[in-house]
Amino acid sequence: MSAGPTHVSRRTFLQWTAFSMAGAAMAACAPTAAPASTDQTGSEAAAAPSADTPTVAFWLIGGQQWDDFYNLTIFPKFYEVHPEIKMETTILGSWTDLYNKLVTSAAGGVPPELARQKDFFTPDFAVRGIMQPLDDYAAASDHITTDAYLPLAWENSHWDGKLVAMPLHIFIHYLHMSNELFGGVGLMNEDGTPQVPDNWDQLKETAAAISRPDEGVYGTMLRSYGGEEDTVNFFHVMLAQAGGEFIDANYEKFLFNSEAGLDALTFQVGLIKEGLCLPPGASTEGVIENNKVGMWWHAANYWVAYLDNNPDFQWSTAINPERVTRGAVLRGNHLGMYAAAKAKDAAWKFVDFAMTPEIDYLYAQTANYFTARVENWSKPMYEGNYEGRQNVLYSTEIEQYMLPGNQPQPIFPGYQESTFKIGAQLMEAYLGTKTPQEALAQAEKEANEVLGQVRAQFGL
Repeated sequence: MSAGPTHVSRRTFLQWTAFSMAGAAMAACAPTAAPASTDQTGSEAAAAPSADTPTVAFWLIGGQQWDDFYNLTIFPKFYEVHPEIKMETTILGSWTDLYNKLVTSAAGGVPPELARQKDFFTPDFAVRGIMQPLDDYAAASDHITTDAYLPLAWENSHWDGKLVAMPLHIFIHYLHMSNELFGGVGLMNEDGTPQVPDNWDQLKETAAAISRPDEGVYGTMLRSYGGEEDTVNFFHVMLAQAGGEFIDANYEKFLFNSEAGLDALTFQVGLIKEGLCLPPGASTEGVIENNKVGMWWHAANYWVAYLDNNPDFQWSTAINPERVTRGAVLRGNHLGMYAAAKAKDAAWKFVDFAMTPEIDYLYAQTANYFTARVENWSKPMYEGNYEGRQNVLYSTEIEQYMLPGNQPQPIFPGYQESTFKIGAQLMEAYLGTKTPQEALAQAEKEANEVLGQVRAQFGL
């Protein structure tokens, strides 16, 4: 795969920005505290160095929770090691805000030094020469090594053979179940564990036993009904279980319009048609915590929100039911540095500090994350069950991470724009306005057109 250009003109970059905005509505982020208003600068609670020292601008989302985490917990520890550097946070209101501001700031030659970003932001920026390659920096670190990280996460932090971001947290979606709804139809074992569906046929049977559409109770639900990136990602999860591939290894052609893709989409559409899956248009507000759906797909980072919304909520977790595989799609966040930033050496010192096992583990505890550093999974946070929930084990997520059918989050230029097209067609199938065959064929056509335009634009 050819490398991207090392410089992009403002005009070219802004033309690309207009093209890609439509696909920038991103979901799949962990629920956190309500975000602060766009471009709110960080707290001054940390005892920062004097004004004449290098300033590292760090952009992220997550509201006061994350502003406080860095300014009150992490930066003071960093200043003990590097008092010569000043860190400065800017909290953006959403992933879309962050994405758009990173695009425009890089186009203007004034990006921040660092940002916590979606993993699928990385290739769009890397191919344009916006990301700072980190290989030379990382080579001097004694704790940033290939074998320290989950392989799929480490792979997704590279572009064109170069390390262009650091993997922060990761997540993978596996089966969650409502104890109340399972128990209500006699699907709990004597030991208090749910009768977990082992395959898609059993998943459908379980959904049928639970569903009472006239009462607003459904056996299962899609993970996203927005027709955008996360809608596509959840289809990809089912595609992986059906044994299919989303795109070819060189990111030149989409492969989801296949026998496996048709199997996955037909199965999902069938659940909706039979009243076994929460349908598009129904409210998704509180349906999990209020026991309105029996089965859904999430990861450990969502558990905090469950208890925030209903402290008495009881649920269970299990690895995914099997079709051809039990696989899922590994996702995550990256910590990126930008090539045009002014204080890159100072920024790297913070990156290197943030990637130490101790700080990495502190980061994980802030939002119930799994970090990409495998050694930290043996730390106390990941032992036993969550908040006394008998069947909610961190080991479930670890087991899902290790399954052979898992696939990496595809990261390539044009991913966001193409998923906007694919998601719209998936929604046509979910709404019943197109057959699964028609939706997949149109999605393939439109997504490949977008992919071809992006590849041609950057000489890939």
